[in-house]
Amino acid sequence: MASSGLSVGALDDLRETLEQNVLLTLFYHEIKQGFKTWLYRGWIGFTFFFVFLFVMIDLQGEEASISIFMILAYFVFLGTLYSVVIGSASITGEAGGIADSLLSKAVKRWEYILSKFLSQYFLALFVYFLMVGITTSLMYGFDKIPDDMDWSNAGVLFGLVALVLVLFSSVGVLFSTLASRTVFAFLMGIMVWFALIFMFMITNWESIYSPISIIDNAENIIDGTWDVDWWRLVGFYILTPLACFGLSLLSFYQRDL
Repeated sequence: MASSGLSVGALDDLRETLEQNVLLTLFYHEIKQGFKTWLYRGWIGFTFFFVFLFVMIDLQGEEASISIFMILAYFVFLGTLYSVVIGSASITGEAGGIADSLLSKAVKRWEYILSKFLSQYFLALFVYFLMVGITTSLMYGFDKIPDDMDWSNAGVLFGLVALVLVLFSSVGVLFSTLASRTVFAFLMGIMVWFALIFMFMITNWESIYSPISIIDNAENIIDGTWDVDWWRLVGFYILTPLACFGLSLLSFYQRDL
């Protein structure tokens, strides 16, 4: 009984702390709402299907695993598109309730915007790391990963793709802040996706700022032989989301709520 009482008390303290921290409350609410949507659940199921498909294809061959590279390419192509679409509706999709949320609950605008960015990052990266973890574990269990795999370089590759998802999530939320309607935010986000992903995929263009270059050089990254200016590459994928947050915040503070 004493143990049960302590548990209930700890939960009450945690709930009280959460309610007092507005940012955490907003973040938790966004995550909970995200997991409830059929679109997000459908994205998880859709991605599970492709993981299963890639693994089945991989097991048919005798060579080293390619399913890990395939799932990374999947996220660079479809994962970024999904992140833009979902991010584009994160603010414009609830524009009618923003004023009530901010004024009735005394929510600071920066807390509202930051919660949007952080929740979009979490939702995108949760599916990404879950699927990459499942794929890697299965390939390791079936002995399809070379014994000389450099896991530190593999971690760099996984991290770069994660930064790509963060970038496109940021772009989606930025345009959701700037646009007056969700469709406008969606179209602007698609234009960025088209410029950085699709055009580089169908042409011979090369740029370290396109995520396609990461996929094209995935094996070189694993081998540690990709000759690239890492400061420029990583700086772009870190500073751009920060710039998106700053522009979103500036735009949101100028709104008359």
